[in-house]
Amino acid sequence: MKTILDGEANDPDARDARRSALGRDSEGERSSAGEVKLGLGEAAVVAGLGFGCAALMGRVGRKESLAALGAAYEAGIRFFDSARSYGYGEAEALLGEFLRGRRSGVVISTKFGVLPAAAGPMSAARRLKPLVRGLLHVAPGARRWLQGPLAAQRSSGHFSVADLHASLEASLRALRTDYVDVLSLHDPPPSVLERGELFAALQDLVAAGKVRWVGVAAEPEVIESALAARPAGLRYLQFPCNLFNLGLGQRLVGRAGGDFIAIANHPFGGPAGVAGGKRLLSLLSVAPATPAGLREKLRPADDAVLADVVLNLVTGGLGVPTVVASMLHMEHLRANLAALRNSRFDSKELSWILEAILSTEAAAMTPGS
Repeated sequence: MKTILDGEANDPDARDARRSALGRDSEGERSSAGEVKLGLGEAAVVAGLGFGCAALMGRVGRKESLAALGAAYEAGIRFFDSARSYGYGEAEALLGEFLRGRRSGVVISTKFGVLPAAAGPMSAARRLKPLVRGLLHVAPGARRWLQGPLAAQRSSGHFSVADLHASLEASLRALRTDYVDVLSLHDPPPSVLERGELFAALQDLVAAGKVRWVGVAAEPEVIESALAARPAGLRYLQFPCNLFNLGLGQRLVGRAGGDFIAIANHPFGGPAGVAGGKRLLSLLSVAPATPAGLREKLRPADDAVLADVVLNLVTGGLGVPTVVASMLHMEHLRANLAALRNSRFDSKELSWILEAILSTEAAAMTPGS
């Protein structure tokens, strides 16, 4: 399966991007905004890890957002995934500010179809941001309670051709660029995938050089519809993939074959997924069927072990080339980097874990189990 950084062999922009990604920035400009040194030495591109921008200017403020971007970039991450709706409509602008002077060396993925419902400077969403951040800091469990009110601040279903052009132009202005590498439909209903005029307009944008790849970023059932419909020009599929839907991810990647670039998001499944993932690994660490050496490696089932298992199962076990994760905290970034660069598990052990989890999923879906 191709990766998002492959590009076309004769594409000069792609060659420039690869040269920049290896540390030779053709623009020669390097902003210090948000830089955080990790003590990892010279940055090396992390091809399997992308930075998810959903929480920028939302869950955390400007200073923390820039610091997280700086740490990810300094560590070698070159794939940045955003959307018009992220950060109450402010994430793209912050990302564009951070990437000034770095554009040719990164991949920018953004989305259209979901907008922040209230975009004015005095909107309820903007006024409530400090309160929401403070509440999540002192009571992380309040996240689920807040999802309903926060979702009401977004407006979905904007998939007309006029919506497409307006959204893309707004994204380009915010990102300070004249093209995006990936433009995806953001959580579309399956019926949108049948709109020939929309995908014709998207292909026109590719021909004009404003978009390099067209994608769909959605829940797995919509990705299934995209694979069935195969709209003209669709190249990119982004969907959730974590320990509790590996079987579904495996089927989607298998169906996509070599025709699409697959990207996984939500690899840890949020706070509930993290807790459930650790419980699952703890059970494997004491199960009599688990090989003795592997039982030891699974202990303790902490953040580092969870990151190791999840990221390597998705990228190595399923063959997904890039996983997009939200890495606002330094310890999460370090754990994810360490997992992909120096896994404690060998290929046989990862295969065993994958089969054990897939068997558990199958048993859970069996009637009467």
